[in-house]
This record gives sequence, C-alpha cells and structure tokens, in this order.
Amino acid sequence: ICSSIVAGKSLKALAADCKTYLGQMIALNQDEIYTQSLPFWQGVLNLLGDAKDPLHLTGTAMDEQDYLVKIEQMQSSIQSYAHLQIFKSMMCSFFGDFETGAKLALERGDSYGKTNGSPLVMLDFLHQGISLYAMARMTERKKYANAARKITATFSLWAKKGNVN
Repeated sequence: ICSSIVAGKSLKALAADCKTYLGQMIALNQDEIYTQSLPFWQGVLNLLGDAKDPLHLTGTAMDEQDYLVKIEQMQSSIQSYAHLQIFKSMMCSFFGDFETGAKLALERGDSYGKTNGSPLVMLDFLHQGISLYAMARMTERKKYANAARKITATFSLWAKKGNVN
C-alpha cells in the first residue's frame, strides 16, 4: 500500500485498500506491521477530509496520542514512529503548516541513516523539503535553508546514481 500513494492511486481506492489490508493484518496477528501502517491509513483519510484537524493523525483509523502511547510500549517502535513523522510531514506540507513541517524535519535530521529503509523515504524528503524551503523563504533563517539544500543534494545524488531497482 505504501507504493500506491506515490503511484497515483486514487485516495478513495487507497482508503478502501487500507481498510481491507489492515483488517487482514489484525486477523493474521501481524501487530507490528499493522501498527506501522496506521499513520498511512489515517494520512490518506485526512487527505479525504476525515479529520477535525487535518494536521493531526486522529480520525477513523487512529488517534495520534493513543498511537504514541502504544508505540512507546512496543519494543520495536522506531519504524512506527518514523511512519508517524512521515505522514505528519505530509499533512504539514499539504495543508500549509510549514513551520511544524520544518520543525519535524530538523528534529529528524539524518535519521534515515540510522534505521532500516522505508519505501516512503523519498516521499518524506520531498515533503520535508517543501516545508524547509517555505520556512527559509518566509524567515530567511539559515538553519532552514541549509537543511533544505541538504535534501536537494540528496535528491541530486539519487538522480545521479539512478534507480536502484
């Protein structure tokens, strides 16, 4: 389901797929991947308008505060927390909260070098870059501009190396 959002699948179809697949994850006792997938599902629902505040991942699929408590209790919560941050970054850039999006990007820093990969890394870098460049333009602060240039350099490196697949 992660690849579907970047492949252009309709959000309504993606939300229906998430409901089906996450239901199957529960039935098959796949708690860890289910937990990692919740922010994705709620992010899709937020984009469809299923949230009182689209900047928070709280709605039909999950409650952001409950999710944080749950992953804190899990032994392998790094990936779940990363997915939460990725979808929070997306909501920030889509709904114009560039300040929070840039704050999240600066907090994470080079976290992808420290954890296992996710198919959402490139998408996350895009949304981090949007918020960082927006804040660099609005505030003229170097911390945002420097972080944004770092992301641009990463994209340039990826383009130069070509697709790993």
